[in-house]
Amino acid sequence: MIHETKTRGWVGVVMAGLISLAACSSSNGSPMSSTGSGGSGASTSGSGDGGAGAMGGGPPSSQPTGCKRGVAYGYHSQADMLALSPAVSWWYNWTHVPDEGVRPDAYTTIGVEYVPMVWGGGGLDAARATQIADEMPGGVRFLLGFNEPNFGEQANLSASEAAALWPHVEAIASARGLELVSPAVNYCGGSCQETDPFTYLDDFFAACAGCRVDAIGVHIYTACQGDGTNKARWLIDQIERYKARFDQPIWLTEFACDNAGSLAEQEAFLVDALAYLENEPRIARYAWFSGRADNVANASLLGSDGVLTELGRAYVAAPQTPCE
Repeated sequence: MIHETKTRGWVGVVMAGLISLAACSSSNGSPMSSTGSGGSGASTSGSGDGGAGAMGGGPPSSQPTGCKRGVAYGYHSQADMLALSPAVSWWYNWTHVPDEGVRPDAYTTIGVEYVPMVWGGGGLDAARATQIADEMPGGVRFLLGFNEPNFGEQANLSASEAAALWPHVEAIASARGLELVSPAVNYCGGSCQETDPFTYLDDFFAACAGCRVDAIGVHIYTACQGDGTNKARWLIDQIERYKARFDQPIWLTEFACDNAGSLAEQEAFLVDALAYLENEPRIARYAWFSGRADNVANASLLGSDGVLTELGRAYVAAPQTPCE
């Protein structure tokens, strides 16, 4: 819920990708409701576990890594990434170069794919697009678009402004042969370009006719009380709305329960959410927020360096759909 170099507090209320070489499959479904507060960006630095008790090192070594599961976090050490790597296959950090702690290419040795992002529109022109394309590491396959541009405290771009800048994002993707994910939207409260993410994307596509968007990027922060049986029901309902509205694959690049009063509530939400996400064919990738988060209660996957919290162990241990 913060950009890696620019913090912001929680904002808003509740609320993907085209994998060209490998995708996951199965099914599920349902329609919308929402509550809670959300936001976006790289998690804060520090080692707090957000209320989740730290558990021992890594998960069972027999846990297979699928194609979908990732993490939104910008302060990885090699030990952190090793702890998550038995189940987490990718990560991003709200910028276009990897975390200092895993440079230049430790993450590739560990086997966790890096996905760069063009966070916002500041100074984005043809020259800057060329520079970003040159600075991105080798081996990347996807590019994430603007981070919550409908938020005044995030990328802060109107739909028409984002559309006008999109050809530069396309140029970066084309220069490196990357699949391109749309601006990542969320429900917004407070200072907003647009409060409703569906309206924002509709306006973006209307202003960007002919623009290339290979997948839809979304963020969802919602309550975790669900409908009494499925604690992720409201998250599922929102994704069902995106599925009905857009034809592209969906990347859920930030999500968590933002009103969890306990670790047990957050974990129940996580387990139900992952069961849906792994088995929904339209979800190409998803990323939990976050490695260490001090702005969403009970949401940290990591405690001390290289040590999973109880929630982190649940995230790693949850079943995955095998890659096709």
